Amino acid sequence: MSPRYAVADTCFVIDWSYYRRRDVLFEVFSRVLVPENVLREVEDEKTIVWLSKKLASGDMVLFTPLSEDLRKAERLALLVASKPHLRNIELPEAVCLVVGKRMEAVVLTENRGAWLAASTLDELLGVEVWRALEVLAEALKKGLIKASSREDVVAVFNEYSRDTRHVFPTRDLEETVREVVACLVGRR
Repeated sequence: MSPRYAVADTCFVIDWSYYRRRDVLFEVFSRVLVPENVLREVEDEKTIVWLSKKLASGDMVLFTPLSEDLRKAERLALLVASKPHLRNIELPEAVCLVVGKRMEAVVLTENRGAWLAASTLDELLGVEVWRALEVLAEALKKGLIKASSREDVVAVFNEYSRDTRHVFPTRDLEETVREVVACLVGRR
């Protein structure tokens, strides 16, 4: 299998830095790219320490977006703002979406506006956007986080919520739990 890359935005990085099993991220993805403008937004000490360690180890890679990426991101943010049915995105999220498209990398974000833009706009056709919900589901399906029952699967998502104070949308969580449990049952 070829290496799978991801591009992470600020909200994802901050939340993920508080998760006790945060290193599973680097079993799901071979590299996580962090745009400079995302790094500049991080003020939380725990997140900065984690990012520093991961950048030093090479699990995360800091990069400067190309001038063309920044221009496209600015246009994308304006386009999204002009669409009443979409939620606004800021430049760091737009940069992640543009770079995700260019590099065929998964965009990691908790920003609903970024997810809506990727699932709605032709300009972002093919861009995969994952939240922690999808990362955890993938880790469970691949056996990177062990679970043998529905209760175990629910416990993993609850653990993430307790560690990060992130609340998953109820319907999305229920659907994801069903999907993961079906995968686990299919493996037996």
